[in-house]
Amino acid sequence: MNKIAIYNEILEKIKQYDTIIIHRHIRPDGDCIGSQRGLKEILKASFPEKRIFAVGDEIPNYLAHLGQNDEVKDEDYQNALALIIDTATEDRICDSRYKLAPYSIKIDHHDDSFDYADMNYIDPT
Repeated sequence: MNKIAIYNEILEKIKQYDTIIIHRHIRPDGDCIGSQRGLKEILKASFPEKRIFAVGDEIPNYLAHLGQNDEVKDEDYQNALALIIDTATEDRICDSRYKLAPYSIKIDHHDDSFDYADMNYIDPT
C-alpha cells in the first residue's frame, strides 16, 4: 500500500472517533514528546470537536515546557481511538490501557519495529 493510501486510511479512522488518546514510549526523549504534543495540537486544530489526550509516564524536567500528561480514566477508552507513536515494541509503551480502546494505530519511525496495533504504519525515512 502506498503512503497516500495509508495516510488516508489513518485519517478515516481518526474521523470515526470522538475521543483520541495518544500514547508514547517509556522514558520519553525529545522526539517522542515533540511528536506526541505536535500530533495532539494538530488534531485539536483540525478537529476541535474531538477530545484529544496525551498520556504517558513522567515527563523529564528538561521537556516539561512542552506540556504535561492528560488525566484519562479507563472509561475514556471505551469508544476511543488509541494512537501509539514512536514506540517500536509493545513492551515499551508507557501505558498498556491502549488495549482498552476498540481500535489502535501505531505510527513509528524505527526500522526494527514490530506490529502490535490494529493498524501499523512504520516509515524509517
